[in-house]
Amino acid sequence: MNPDTARQLFESGGILLVLDAPKDMEFGIDMYSWQIGANFHGIKMIPPGIHYCYYSERDLLTKELSNRQSFFIEIKQPNEMLIVMRWSSTENLFQRQQLTSNEYEIRRNQRYELDHLLGQYPLNTYRQWLSLSNHLCYNFIEKILPLNGYICSANVFNSCEYKKTDNKEEYSIPKNLSEAESRLPQMTLNSQFAFRFTIIEKNKNFYSGSDLTQSKLDRTNELEKIFNEHFNSNIYGILCELQLCFIVFFLGHFYDGFEQWKCLFQLICSCQKAYCRWPIFYIDFLQTIYFQLKYFSNDSIHGEHLFVDIDQQENSIYKSLENLFANISIFNDHEQMENNDLEKLIERCGKMKQFLYDTFQWRFDDEPDDEKPIIVELDKE
Repeated sequence: MNPDTARQLFESGGILLVLDAPKDMEFGIDMYSWQIGANFHGIKMIPPGIHYCYYSERDLLTKELSNRQSFFIEIKQPNEMLIVMRWSSTENLFQRQQLTSNEYEIRRNQRYELDHLLGQYPLNTYRQWLSLSNHLCYNFIEKILPLNGYICSANVFNSCEYKKTDNKEEYSIPKNLSEAESRLPQMTLNSQFAFRFTIIEKNKNFYSGSDLTQSKLDRTNELEKIFNEHFNSNIYGILCELQLCFIVFFLGHFYDGFEQWKCLFQLICSCQKAYCRWPIFYIDFLQTIYFQLKYFSNDSIHGEHLFVDIDQQENSIYKSLENLFANISIFNDHEQMENNDLEKLIERCGKMKQFLYDTFQWRFDDEPDDEKPIIVELDKE
């Protein structure tokens, strides 16, 4: 990179100051991470927009990394081009420093002095990040994230004390399992770290018979209800949550994010009327999952086996896509789509099928196996 380009990027890009970070910590932003040294003070040249930062402490004795923690930031012009995070040794996480206008200007003016202490944003991975985050909206993100805004790959429990007992009881052998459990501390999850994912309804007992059948075949009403109630009638709020779930799982190692991603995936694929109403949304959905599924190659640790539903022992992602492709194909055969957007959706489905075959060797018939007629051979007399 020539000096003029570097200077321009430095002036137009954002800065994340990371202060008092523990030695040898792993720290990453978007698609790249480093093992940082004592002189690391943050990252410069960050493009405007939403970014995902994650980190893990390293045990000085075992050299093992601890559970990953993470947070989102948004770089915005003109007054949010610099963000300050400081390590809290008591909380064991980075906390954002709220700056007054005067403090902000002072920090901004110090950026030239700190230049040699700041790592450069990995611009060669920026396109990859955009492909995974182009539907993120910070207003929606704040509704989904934990109340404190921090993400931890492991459950965080409230501090608690052991139940006090007399010394004889404390050291005696429990008579049964109930007594043993009664001596354990009462562990409760810290609600400040709990995600506020959209609740995907699974229990349909409140439907009447005909409505129940229809709800299982077509979940369009459920999809519409969710984006009306949770995302201010913006259907792209669902794609925002879909991308957020994938990011916190893939980069943040938060497994519950993957489970929510699958629930949203199945919901979107189970709507028979939705793609006729919002074909552009479904085109964008297929593009979104195209970039996500590229990271689930068969030979990686995040392989296809993750798609297998433990209860039903079947590939839930494959079945969802099979359902979506079949519904669109059947509708096209009967209605002969004329709308340009619907034609583009059919074309995108074809490209997606080819990608899935090339990547996972998945084949899709026009009609799922469980919906094909059963041929019964009669014994000849």
